[in-house]
Amino acid sequence: MNIKKLDERLSVTAQPSLEDIDALAEHGFRTIFSNRPRGESEDQPNMQVLKDKAESLSIVRHEIPVKPSEYSQADIEAFAETLQSSPAPILGFCRTGKRVAHLWAYSQAPHRPVSELMDAADAAGYDLTPLRGSLEQQVGKR
Repeated sequence: MNIKKLDERLSVTAQPSLEDIDALAEHGFRTIFSNRPRGESEDQPNMQVLKDKAESLSIVRHEIPVKPSEYSQADIEAFAETLQSSPAPILGFCRTGKRVAHLWAYSQAPHRPVSELMDAADAAGYDLTPLRGSLEQQVGKR
């Protein structure tokens, strides 16, 4: 599992397996959340089984399901609230991690410089250049 840090609270990865949940607990993650809708693809693990496993290890589990590049303001606000209210360290995942990186940047744009968000995402392997304009629009939502 390739875990990449976006900031001091949030790391991101691609879809973990059931076996990965044990490793996440061993690495100290206290919250995990998914941005994948249930049943998004046939190869997707059963999300209820992942949730049950995480909770059995005292890991808080949230779901904020979104389709790729279809982020409503409500999705962004739910992501921000989950990020703020959940015990850290937090691991977000989707199929590749891209949705997590996008929602993180949108949720943080009202509070942090867009260039800083873009640099952090780039360091984690996610290019936010196509989102620059819409991220800058989020700045006005402080």
